[in-house]
Amino acid sequence: MENKYLFSFVISLFGLFFLVFNTILFLRNSQIKKQISKVLLIYLVTLSIIEVACHIIGILQPNSNFFISHFYFIFQFTFLSYLYHKLIGSNFISKIILSVYLIQMTILAVMYIFDPSLFWRFNEYEIIATSFILVVYAFYFIYKEMDKVHYYYNFSIGLILYLLCSVSIFLYGNLELVLIENPHIDIWIFNTVFYIIFQFMIFREYAFFTSKLHKNDNEEDDVLLGDL
Repeated sequence: MENKYLFSFVISLFGLFFLVFNTILFLRNSQIKKQISKVLLIYLVTLSIIEVACHIIGILQPNSNFFISHFYFIFQFTFLSYLYHKLIGSNFISKIILSVYLIQMTILAVMYIFDPSLFWRFNEYEIIATSFILVVYAFYFIYKEMDKVHYYYNFSIGLILYLLCSVSIFLYGNLELVLIENPHIDIWIFNTVFYIIFQFMIFREYAFFTSKLHKNDNEEDDVLLGDL
């Protein structure tokens, strides 16, 4: 690996380790697993597998792992659309989320049918459209739940920051514009940094759920002591 890419790769590995760490935290805590949406667990496990595969392929055959991005963004769009479909709860909004999902998946299917070579490179439409839609869902969820207990707030805020960064990068073009060679500027590093921020917010979400569980346990203990 060229030295100019080494720092970016190390930062990317840190993001991967943080993702795997968060996934393990959620999976090993049986109380947390009972409290959170199962689709969030599936999302973390699936993305961990995809990211590990992406890094392994990237190490063995550099620049040959672009096709992994399709699995990443489509699975992310699928799982998080379902998550917000359940969290928002409104029948009207839920129907909109389902309709948007079916329309977007149909558009993507048609794109790959008519241009199979697109599978082997970044699909800017796929990245921008799915990311922007999830940002809208996350914003709406935060607004709707503003006066309630802030479950999934940390997750939603981190998701918004990360996806807005991704959208901003890909709005300016494909890989040729993302990696500027002269002078060398790896704009991808900004995406990786915001991905790490996203993982930190997921960790905060875990800490929030944990604190709520401990608070509930303490309240139950106080009730039992009051009955003595």
